[in-house]
Amino acid sequence: MPDGRTHKAIGAGAGMAFALYRAKDQNGQNSLAEVAGGAAGGYIGGLLPDILEPAVSSWHRDVAHSWAAGGAIISLNNWLSAWETACRENAEKCRAIPMVARGAGFVPVTVDPLAQFLSTIAELFWRFLAGLLNGLVAGYVSHLALDAATPRSIPLLTAGF
Repeated sequence: MPDGRTHKAIGAGAGMAFALYRAKDQNGQNSLAEVAGGAAGGYIGGLLPDILEPAVSSWHRDVAHSWAAGGAIISLNNWLSAWETACRENAEKCRAIPMVARGAGFVPVTVDPLAQFLSTIAELFWRFLAGLLNGLVAGYVSHLALDAATPRSIPLLTAGF
């Protein structure tokens, strides 16, 4: 029977793998930030069903541990893609170097180092967040998959059904 340590480890691994897959078109640094977010999200997602329905006994599985919950989470793919795109767009806005017209072209605006540092932190935050949500989904589904493989499995919709 999988315990909390197993759910954390498998969830983090599943979150990393799914975030890496979703970030396949990103460059190295951006992909790395999303994979780190995926690992964190997977770790949390791997524990989430037991947070929602604490494992006080082996019969604790109800709606949050059901096939229906897993299906509902997987069906959120379009929403997940939209969220991921919004996070990446926000990251790009944070990364953009302000330009000002000078003569026949544009030159970068001088930005103080603190503002530049904060902009970089904000960009990494948005990339991390894109991976975090992917990881949450993968971690949650990995928890359900692990519990489904036990002798008591998981219910279709709710305990007793």
